[in-house]
Amino acid sequence: MTTTRAASGLEESATPCGVGRVVVEVRAEAAACRLCPRMAPHLQWPQEAFGTTATGYMMVAEAPSAGARPFEGQRGGLLREALADVGDPRYAQLEDLFFLADAVRCRPLDPKAPARTRAPTTTECRNCQPFLELEVRALHPRLVLAIGAVATRAVLGEPVQIEKVHAKRHILRGTTVLPLVLPSPANRATLGRLGLTLATYRRWLTGLFGTLIEEV
Repeated sequence: MTTTRAASGLEESATPCGVGRVVVEVRAEAAACRLCPRMAPHLQWPQEAFGTTATGYMMVAEAPSAGARPFEGQRGGLLREALADVGDPRYAQLEDLFFLADAVRCRPLDPKAPARTRAPTTTECRNCQPFLELEVRALHPRLVLAIGAVATRAVLGEPVQIEKVHAKRHILRGTTVLPLVLPSPANRATLGRLGLTLATYRRWLTGLFGTLIEEV
């Protein structure tokens, strides 16, 4: 597929629809938002580091974490490891295969332990909902992987219990949405109730990513 790279760093399909411009505008508006005072200092991912639209795949996380990139370290780093296990040099990083987005755009810091990330509040999720909805409508991806309960609620627009919807496909305005439990050591108990360990989940994710690459 022929691709072009916008000035923002967004790699997109060569198309006159202006998807890249819309996404850059949404990201700029989100970066300027100060609706959530508890989010101060409003830490966000750099706008040029959010992946590709060329594949038609999107991955949505809960919120920015402490790593230099989305899905690093204990909170989701296994996703990157599972993709690396596929062994395809064209898609060595999540950014090569997915457009990466967050349900909540600013990193929710824990006031009792500022180096840690807390769960975003319902109000914070609601304030950010329009940004994600605009991106999904602009990109119209064929598949969205929603990682965790917060991301799944944001994508589907309704309350969910992640254990009940894990790996079950939903169709939303022509887009397939696949909710997944975040593969993190903190979620070992949840995975156990689903009959999974971190090792077996990693292998399952590698199989999923390999299938997605074959279908690009």
